[in-house]
Amino acid sequence: MSDPVIGMSRLRWLGKGPVEASPAAVKAEIAKLEFLRGMDAYALDLSVLPAERRRFLAMVGRRLTAQALQRREPERRYPILLTLVAQSATEVLDEIVQLFDQALSARGEQGGASDAGRAGRARQVRRGPAGAAGRDLGHRRRSGGAGRGRRRADPR
Repeated sequence: MSDPVIGMSRLRWLGKGPVEASPAAVKAEIAKLEFLRGMDAYALDLSVLPAERRRFLAMVGRRLTAQALQRREPERRYPILLTLVAQSATEVLDEIVQLFDQALSARGEQGGASDAGRAGRARQVRRGPAGAAGRDLGHRRRSGGAGRGRRRADPR
């Protein structure tokens, strides 16, 4: 029951999560989401089952191989598949959002640190050493803390 396009069974493919926050990982998760949306997995209403039962059936579906699931009797196989597909639809969407957020954060840290460093050095050059010290005291006064409202002495 291996899919030639992805090189494994769809059951195993759905259970395989991303390893890192990369564009390839986001693309792979979006492919899963498109597959699940093509099946209308997001529209499955399993609210008649208790949440704990849904989690249990989805966990069983993730642990079983495609062959082991195929050997199960239909009364057990289909509820497992339905809950696995429905839960995978929400989990894959959450993973995509998380991966995208991690990728943006990593990109912001790389670009943001160098921009902030350049901006800080430019301010220091414009103001000189005394201007930088005065700016630090002003920041301490505005930030509040234990001595709120009183001017604290510079510990330097």
